[in-house]
Amino acid sequence: MLPRKITLRMLCLSLATALGASSFLTPPSQAITGYSPPVTVQVIAPKLIVKANSVLVSSASVSSVPLKTVQVLAPTKTQPFSLVGLTWVGNLPVDTTFKVRVREAGKWSSWNVLYFSDDHGVDADSLEAAGTRMGTDPLMTAVADGIEVVFTNNSGMAPKDLEVNLIGSQETSQDRALISSSRNLVANGNLSQAVITPAGGMVLRPNIVTRAQWGANESWRDPVPKMGTKILAGFVHHTASTNNYSPAQGPAQMRALYAYYTKSKLYADLAYNFLVDQYGTVYEGRNGCVYKSTAPCDGPSLPAQGAHTAGLNINTFAISAIGNYDTKKPSHPDELVEAIASLMAWKIAPYGLDPNAITRIASLDTTGRSKFPKGQMAVTQVISGHRDVGRTVCPGRYLYPYLPAIRARATELLTPVIHDIAINPAAVEVDSSEPITVSAVVPSSATWSISVVDATSGLVLKTVNSDVPEPLPSASSSPTPTSAPIPTPQKISYTWDRTDAADLQVSPGRYFVRISATYGTTKLPTTKSTVFIGRKALAVTAIKFKKKTKTKAYLSWVNPTDVLPITSQLYRYSKDGGKTWSSWKVTKSRTSGFTFKKLKLGARYVVQVKVKNALGTSPISTYKFRHK
Repeated sequence: MLPRKITLRMLCLSLATALGASSFLTPPSQAITGYSPPVTVQVIAPKLIVKANSVLVSSASVSSVPLKTVQVLAPTKTQPFSLVGLTWVGNLPVDTTFKVRVREAGKWSSWNVLYFSDDHGVDADSLEAAGTRMGTDPLMTAVADGIEVVFTNNSGMAPKDLEVNLIGSQETSQDRALISSSRNLVANGNLSQAVITPAGGMVLRPNIVTRAQWGANESWRDPVPKMGTKILAGFVHHTASTNNYSPAQGPAQMRALYAYYTKSKLYADLAYNFLVDQYGTVYEGRNGCVYKSTAPCDGPSLPAQGAHTAGLNINTFAISAIGNYDTKKPSHPDELVEAIASLMAWKIAPYGLDPNAITRIASLDTTGRSKFPKGQMAVTQVISGHRDVGRTVCPGRYLYPYLPAIRARATELLTPVIHDIAINPAAVEVDSSEPITVSAVVPSSATWSISVVDATSGLVLKTVNSDVPEPLPSASSSPTPTSAPIPTPQKISYTWDRTDAADLQVSPGRYFVRISATYGTTKLPTTKSTVFIGRKALAVTAIKFKKKTKTKAYLSWVNPTDVLPITSQLYRYSKDGGKTWSSWKVTKSRTSGFTFKKLKLGARYVVQVKVKNALGTSPISTYKFRHK
């Protein structure tokens, strides 16, 4: 373990020895990002007291087993906090149960169980494991200022060097502004961070709230992350913390989780590579860059080794859903699935992995909590839940059933297609000289072709082809950060001057723009877009009135036949000969007409009709009638 962690550990121990149940406040440090809101870390080293003996009745027989209850911390007033976690040294009996209650707004909460498992954490034989502490999953709370802790087990065996860790970081105005602008799952538009599969599928980087944005103090982590060589699988976890939080509280939760893992459990960094809140907002977790690097630090070419899945942390990554999904269903399942699937697809894209395929990973587990002990090959799907490889309920009974949907969506995102097709303009006036520009995005080494076709005759009018690209690296070997570059996208374009093969101006009409591309031996599906050359909509004709009842009539008309389709039909009416008019109304049906209601027998009416197409609005047609 690095000296900074040894020093912190010795300081915590000396304070605990000298002060007993005192608290240690870590003053906030300024991160190199310039945004590092205050985070308080209180460490309380309590004196354990046997509170009572209760009886646990065995479900297998009528005999009973004494269950010893130990008071860890009597009701204690503290500095404000929003995260609770217990840490200790060594192992505990598996039947140990921790419970806490906190004081929020002057009232004590109900008792909450703090779950723990040595399957969530660093590999026991890794360098990162030296000096780390065992600990519970974190419990998020509302802002609290008091706590009480008890634990029970059959033996009454107390945790060694037990500490109660209380962490607080408040929501800021910058947090709220960040989340209001980031709560969508579209790609961030940065093509340089998109990745290409060996088959030509292109996955844009999801919208990720970076460590700099959520306020990570980079001085807390190890300066040099431990790296694998490639990615073999991605695991879905949950944090087993509260589900009771708003979108804007996400950044503060990230800061609190970061402090718990680095300052309480003494990990090198956050345990997970990414975290996703219940609303679908994605957060960058464990850093993949050396300290003070300004490059993107979360890409597929940086397989940072996390501390999430016992024995299987090397060459894998983990996405953890913030919340406890063993006790509560996802509140926004569609957003959660989309976020996790987008991350999974982006991370595995350059390695040619199939989300539904089986992968094999050499296990290093010595804890006994993995289903695959050290020396065995863990056999699991490329996208798996933690429970698929570990003896745990993670990611919870209510999130785990979404794994098939996550795999299906990731598969869809990885499918080779041509992206970002744009035709500008898609409709143009026949009398103008404006050209039509076609653009799209394909893999950088792909060959491509753009053709303009007469939609009526099927004749190809113009075609442009790309140059032959350089040969691709062999797709049989998975790229790694050092062995092969990850292919990037390229933007292609063509400007059609609206002439045919003989360079003569084409007539008004409908035309197709077809784009095809080939990447290596993979032919991407050809796309077809429609463009129109014509005029703005013409006036309607043949307006007719047909009485239906004493108070209703149907008015119809004929739309002129033209190149461009009608996009909307509007009408208005007057009851006083055109002095005053109703507002323009859009016909609810696609038929050329509408039902006129609340008419009076003998009354005279004026109706006006206009229609629109992609190039403009027609002249107004007027019709007068008397309802009789």
